[in-house]
Amino acid sequence: MKSCSKLITILVFFSNLIVYSQDTHYWSQQFGTESALMSGAVIGGANDNTMLFYNPGALGFLDNTSISVNANAYRIENISIANALGEKASFNSKQLGSVPLLAGGMIDTKNEDWKIAYGFMAPVNFDFKAIARRDGNFDIIANDESPGLEELVGESSITNKLSEILVAFGVAHRFNDNWSFGVSNLITVRSHTFNRNYSAYVFMNDANSTLVGGNLSQNIDYYNVRYAAKLGLSYQKGNWKTGLTITTPSINFMGIGTVASNIAARNLKLIDDERISGVATDRQAELKTTYKSPFSISGGVNYNKDKSKIGIAFQYYASIDVYDIMDVAPNTFVRPASLAPELTSDDFMRAQAAAKDVFNMAVGYEYMLKNDLSLYLSGRSDLTYFDKRLNESNGIKATISDWNLYHFASGITLKKQKSQLSLGLLYSTGVTNNYEQKGSLNNPAEGDLLQGSRTITKASYNSLGFLLGYTFYFKKFELQND
Repeated sequence: MKSCSKLITILVFFSNLIVYSQDTHYWSQQFGTESALMSGAVIGGANDNTMLFYNPGALGFLDNTSISVNANAYRIENISIANALGEKASFNSKQLGSVPLLAGGMIDTKNEDWKIAYGFMAPVNFDFKAIARRDGNFDIIANDESPGLEELVGESSITNKLSEILVAFGVAHRFNDNWSFGVSNLITVRSHTFNRNYSAYVFMNDANSTLVGGNLSQNIDYYNVRYAAKLGLSYQKGNWKTGLTITTPSINFMGIGTVASNIAARNLKLIDDERISGVATDRQAELKTTYKSPFSISGGVNYNKDKSKIGIAFQYYASIDVYDIMDVAPNTFVRPASLAPELTSDDFMRAQAAAKDVFNMAVGYEYMLKNDLSLYLSGRSDLTYFDKRLNESNGIKATISDWNLYHFASGITLKKQKSQLSLGLLYSTGVTNNYEQKGSLNNPAEGDLLQGSRTITKASYNSLGFLLGYTFYFKKFELQND
């Protein structure tokens, strides 16, 4: 009963973690205290149950069979998209959150050759909130209708909240002193809410100060559950540890979502020279969802020599072709329907996903200052899997980042008999000068009032964090023999 209470405590603790990462990256987060300070360069093997995530084959070499909980740290993130709506009208999103670490443990099987582990992780939790506004006088309407400059008021906002909770259950078998093989079952629950609002209005210089413009709103809200298996092989001999893993493409379990879009035009020239007003709107709920994770393969080597340890790891992720997250029905979209009966909801409300192939690498170094004190220094690449074909879709683009990231970590770990404390600094950075931004009013024209125009601009990401990791060792869970 006490063991069950402790497990419940772990789950409650983990459910309250607030974490932040990127929405098109695989390696934004690392799990466990030492593994995070090594930037994940532990695929060859490490002495804790983070092997459940990095290489389940290495679980077979672990001796510790107690439950452990790793606490979290704080960091500040800043995302900037320059001139998103126009000159000096940028998107800036600043977030204060915590770095996710593994909560989990191992079950004592009463057999040293068999190991069972479980864990709860948050590989993705992206939170972006930004608003930009532009107003001023511009020459937008033809002078024969509205001589001189018109007053423009434009505003754009995006809220994007994405989270994934990963539940893992792994089994490993050690064949001998050198070889071990394991499998981790990975169940991922994904939740995504995306809202975009855009409006732009001008007043004509005529007798009635005619209002001309439009507004756009897009909304996506869904959850999805998928499964993947991670197979790991570990070889350890002397000072060397090596590992190889294969992760299967995901299998879709279930999911439900809602998508909605609303476009309103007022006194715009949409079809010919006649100014018209109209609305395009639809909302579809209880749609089945699909989300995919790719095939991947990873490998790594860890080497110990005297007081030094070095780790090198890589992981390749295969590409995923463009697919629909939800199947949107071709309902009537434009109202009055006589304005454009050929335009249906599936053209404008389609939510798609895709992934290009990615190759990431990590390097970590550990130096033992004392028997109970170690120093760490590490770094890793974290390339974006964003597929630029998604920019060409007429539907709803529900991602923000498309830049490559680079992460760096340094810190210390103080080890005690029944616990350990890790302190570290984390820094991440990324930038691109080729960010494609929709909804720009940089050079406003009448044709841009409904949705804005596309522009190429600069986008950047920076994050600074402080890692404070505690590992506690509780009473063992044991499998009872009949």
